[in-house]
Amino acid sequence: ISFRTQRSGFTDMVVAAIEKKTGRRPDLSTTGGTSDARFITNYCPVLEFGLVGKTIHATDENVEIADLDALAGIYSEILERYFA
Repeated sequence: ISFRTQRSGFTDMVVAAIEKKTGRRPDLSTTGGTSDARFITNYCPVLEFGLVGKTIHATDENVEIADLDALAGIYSEILERYFA
């Protein structure tokens, strides 16, 4: 069973953090497929956001270090906003 998180203050906060760090406004979509997050969506807000690439979920999965650093910065911004 998949899920769809409704737009809320939580999703708006994450969108604002992503936009601040990247200068781009993300699209909220369900095109990424489903994940284990479907098991916790009834207990807390869920929004999936992370890296994409050619080797995701494949043997020898890898990403660019710069992309990983940028993602860590976005996650940090999200946490700062969440706990503010």
